[in-house]
Amino acid sequence: MKIVIVGSGGREHAMGWAFYREGYDVYYVPGNPGTARHGTNIAEIPDEEDILVIPGSETYIAGGIADGKDNVFAPDSRGARLESSKIWAKEFMKRHGIPTAPFIVANTPNELKTALKSFSPPYVIKADGLAGGKGVIIEDDFNRALEKGTMLIEGSLLKGVKGPVVVEEYLPGVELSAMAVASEEHFALFPFTRDYKRAYDGGKGPNTGGMGAVGPINVDKDIVRQIENIYRLTLDGLKSEGISYKGFLYIGLMIKDGKVYVLEYNVRMGDPETEVIVMMNPSGFVRSVLSAYRGESIQPIVPKCFAIDVVVASEGYPLSPCKGQVIEKEPTGFAFYAGVKEENGKLIVSGGRVFHCMGTGMTPEEARTSAYRCAESVSFSGAFFRRDIGELIER
Repeated sequence: MKIVIVGSGGREHAMGWAFYREGYDVYYVPGNPGTARHGTNIAEIPDEEDILVIPGSETYIAGGIADGKDNVFAPDSRGARLESSKIWAKEFMKRHGIPTAPFIVANTPNELKTALKSFSPPYVIKADGLAGGKGVIIEDDFNRALEKGTMLIEGSLLKGVKGPVVVEEYLPGVELSAMAVASEEHFALFPFTRDYKRAYDGGKGPNTGGMGAVGPINVDKDIVRQIENIYRLTLDGLKSEGISYKGFLYIGLMIKDGKVYVLEYNVRMGDPETEVIVMMNPSGFVRSVLSAYRGESIQPIVPKCFAIDVVVASEGYPLSPCKGQVIEKEPTGFAFYAGVKEENGKLIVSGGRVFHCMGTGMTPEEARTSAYRCAESVSFSGAFFRRDIGELIER
C-alpha cells in the first residue's frame, strides 16, 4: 500500500517520515525539499488503487477531500463541520450534553451588541468559519469587542472571513489539548503534549501556529477520564446524526475547577504537536493510524522517550515573516522541514516556520539538549527561536 500525505509543512513531513521508516512507499502532495528525503514529492494524488491518503490541513478536509472516498483517512465535509463551523460545533455540543461555555450566535452587529450585554468581560467572540487560527477575539473593553466583532461580521477584520459569530462566556483555567485517532465510535488518545504559542521567551509576543512542543506530559487520571468521556460523547453524537467519522480528532480543552470543557474541535492533527507525538513512538503512530483506517481495535501509543520540538522561524513571524533568504546551513541533527523551497539548487525560506528541530532522550534534559543543539546549527538571515521550550516539562 502506498501512503500519500497531502500538504507541505512540518506536520506532513513528520507523518510521512513515520510511514517511510516503517518501509512504506510514501508520496507527498506537494511536499517540500525535506519531505523528498523521506519519500517522493508529486503534483497530485494518484488515481490508482491501494493507496491511503492522509490530508494534513483542515482546508483539504473541509473542502471535501474525503467525500465519497474510502481511501482517505479523514472525516467527510459533514464531519469536518466540527472545525469548519463554530456555530455548528457549539450547537452539536449542546445537543449531546458535551460540556462547553454558554454561547449566543450573532448574525448582525445589532445582535452582537445584544449578545455581548449577556456576558461579563473579558468578551469572547469567534468567527464561524475557518480563519487560520486568527478568528478569536478576546477583549476586556465592551466597545472594542463590539467594534472588532462588527468588523469580523462585515468582513473587514480578517481577509476572506465574513459572517456570523459565536459570542461565549470566558472560561478561566488551564488549557490542554487532546489528540486522538478515531474510527466510528472507537478511539485511542495520543500521549499528551504541550505546545508554546507565543513568539518569544516567557510567553511574550503575538500568538503563532506554535513555536515548539514537548511530550509526554502528565495529566491527572480524573481529567483523563473526563476527556475520554468527551470523546465518547462526541463520536456517539456524530454516529447518532448519521455522520461516519474516521481520522484524527483534536479537542482544545479548558480545565476549570477540576472540570473539563471543550473550547474547540479540530479535525486534523496539531502542528507542532504532531512532530513530538511521532518522535515519541513512530511505529506506534503508524500502527494506530492503520488500525483506525481498517476499522480494527486501536492500541494506544505508549511513549518510548521524551521528545521536544524547537521551531526555527523567520524574522517577522507570525505577522509578516521574511521570505526568500538563502539557507546558509541546514540543521545538524534531526529536523522536519516546513517553510522551505528549492531554487537553482539552493534552499530558500518560503514560510514563517522554517524548521522543526527535534530532540529525543530518556530524560527531558537529554531531549532538550539535542533539540537545541540542532536549532543552534541552523543559519539563515533573520532566523530565531524560543530558548525556553521544555524548561518545565512534567515527568
